Amino acid sequence: MAGPLNGAQNRARVAGSGFTVFTWENKPILFAQQIEHMSPTPVAATVPIHPMDEPYPVELITPQAANMGQITLELYELYGAQVWERLASYLGGDSKITGTGKGPVDIVGIFRAVANTPNPIRIVKYVRPPAIRGKKMTPYTEEYHNCVISNVIDGERISVGTMEIIKQISVNYTYMTRGGVNPVVDGTRSANLGGVSNSTTTSFT
Repeated sequence: MAGPLNGAQNRARVAGSGFTVFTWENKPILFAQQIEHMSPTPVAATVPIHPMDEPYPVELITPQAANMGQITLELYELYGAQVWERLASYLGGDSKITGTGKGPVDIVGIFRAVANTPNPIRIVKYVRPPAIRGKKMTPYTEEYHNCVISNVIDGERISVGTMEIIKQISVNYTYMTRGGVNPVVDGTRSANLGGVSNSTTTSFT
């Protein structure tokens, strides 16, 4: 049984309607129809230790490592520029996070632009609970570190009734934090993990 209502606390989370914001290097990802996050999966399946003289497994072994995660951006195409140009200046964007039409023309150019960035790329998801009955929860975040663009689906099919064009960008990341914290990463941090400071996030209130 649910407890007493206290503003947004104890209420089901509404993901759309402006209550979730994704940023690319602290700038909002604009004109997104949908963003899908696939959590990292284990590097190996759980293995049962099952001696031949036992009716059931006597132990289950799980890995302590995970594969990369994936974020899929489905973005509306706007006139005069490619969808990836809105993500960053090195992809053809300007200071207003709009495309200039001068960014990379295909996936090879995108790979090169991302590889030449001076700092690791980070995507942040902000959850902004609504104010209910005069009470409001503090927004909270998930951070996805060391992001790279791994694929772009840039094709299209046009008919007389086509009213919108959606392009898809796949992004992979090495690890995530929640509110800037990941005890596993903090306990095993090394130069190999890379990433940027967990404290450098934009405020969305």
